[in-house]
Amino acid sequence: MLRSTVEQGFLDTSTRLFLVRRAAQHGIMCMKLGRRLFLGLGAGSAVFAWVRGAAAAVIGPSGASAYPLTAFPHFLDTLIPRDETGSATDFGIDRRIIDKASRSKRYMRLLRSGCQWLDLEARKVGGGGFAGLDPATQEAIVTRAAEARPRSLPRVFFDVARSDAMRAYYANPASWKTLGYKGPPQPEGFMDHAEAPR
Repeated sequence: MLRSTVEQGFLDTSTRLFLVRRAAQHGIMCMKLGRRLFLGLGAGSAVFAWVRGAAAAVIGPSGASAYPLTAFPHFLDTLIPRDETGSATDFGIDRRIIDKASRSKRYMRLLRSGCQWLDLEARKVGGGGFAGLDPATQEAIVTRAAEARPRSLPRVFFDVARSDAMRAYYANPASWKTLGYKGPPQPEGFMDHAEAPR
């Protein structure tokens, strides 16, 4: 009775495992469950390995773990160039993002892999590296990253770095003057709340 109930799969996994252990103590074999469990663990391991490999393909090769971030400030200045306010590096955004990435191996690996990709693209157009290119060529390479296939290394690098850069840029009150934004209403509140809208 125990054997047929376990084999037919009428019980949840934890109960099955308990019964298999109990049956083994009494010399009862549960061959079908053993095979199913073995195959399930094998399939689970294969899926885990595939997901890990896919993530590594997006984040970049492990050899990129020591790649210098020389291109990164120039990449950010291409996204946020100097105008009436200042560029990304003028606001220290490159240092803020690198500091954030220093607390996450995966994020740092993404930045390093992205910088490696930028330098490889720069070499394709005859440059020594992304940092040494003229602004128009840098912008063309950044545009290729922005238009790359979703979930590819250049696109993930572009999306993540741009999102963090824009967040850091607009968090700085010095960037608000070109927007005509005077800042949050608190702590003063809306002093003109009783007046008619203009």
